[in-house]
Amino acid sequence: MKKKWLIIAVIIILVIITLFVGSRFLNKADEEELTEKNVNIDITPQMIISVERGDLKKTVSTSGYLQPADEKILTFNLNGEIEEVLISEGKRVTGGEVLVRLEKSQQELNYLKAKNIYELIKTSGSESEIKEEELNFQIAKKNLEDTSLKAPFSGLITNISVKPDDYINSGSEVANIIDDSSYEIVVAVNDIDSLEIKVGQEVIIILDAFPGREFSGKVKEIHNYTQNVNGVVTLPVTVKLDETDKQFKPGFSALVEIIIGRAEGELLVPISAIFDRKGQQIVVKVVNNKPVFTPVKVGFSDGFYTAIEEGLDEGEEIMINVHEFAKAGANNDTQRTPGVGGFMRPHR
Repeated sequence: MKKKWLIIAVIIILVIITLFVGSRFLNKADEEELTEKNVNIDITPQMIISVERGDLKKTVSTSGYLQPADEKILTFNLNGEIEEVLISEGKRVTGGEVLVRLEKSQQELNYLKAKNIYELIKTSGSESEIKEEELNFQIAKKNLEDTSLKAPFSGLITNISVKPDDYINSGSEVANIIDDSSYEIVVAVNDIDSLEIKVGQEVIIILDAFPGREFSGKVKEIHNYTQNVNGVVTLPVTVKLDETDKQFKPGFSALVEIIIGRAEGELLVPISAIFDRKGQQIVVKVVNNKPVFTPVKVGFSDGFYTAIEEGLDEGEEIMINVHEFAKAGANNDTQRTPGVGGFMRPHR
């Protein structure tokens, strides 16, 4: 009985081996037959393009809103009554210029008292008493100075929230100022594209308010945190414009294209003219109105066109769309041209 089962097992193993070897042989025969076939296709002028040189740029597109590089809400550090407003909305001011004044009689009185006490104590007081009165004097002096609100930088007044005789508390908003000499846009870049963003990259900016006009800029900052809105992860990126316009207003909407790659003066072909054959990039060159499969080395691509580094020369003709060839499994691998066997050799 054991001998019988052993014979059956041997027979089964032999059958499996036979089927495996046979299928490999058939598959190999099919593959050889497939590669020996030619793709029968009538080539028309509309299917051909000449290889030419050109420029490529690859961009990451996003959008945002114009904002000044610096802006500030102006406030007083003291409580008091507004005595004088020296500005108006839309006025341009310089850094250090006085904008608003508080009524200061009380602060002047406090200053004089503190000064007199400090001068007296310096002649007869202990070291700690002198230090104490010196600090009181410095505080009184600063409070007096703070009754005048000054511009922290040169810019444009965009809003005024007070008028003379208003009483305000410390920290209450008095006015807004922006530095309109420089503008930025903070945009959100998806997490995948963000890996290709670098500080200093060139940027093309289109503002809806200026149709038909482009502005240039550069990536100023890549933030160190991400944002997640409804499951969409993005990274904030700050873009600085190279120039400004007097008509710029904070909040203008902008389309931003960050240039993450560029190729100039390269041989270019449409991406539809390239297909992958066992890891080798192939184009279909047209020689004597016949398709010839030609290996190429590809370079930079913008998603529409690809730069060819090796394999083609300027002026040669190729098929625009190789979908049928790719679908056929590269049947024409053994296509020959007069005087050349196998692949056409890439031109160096």
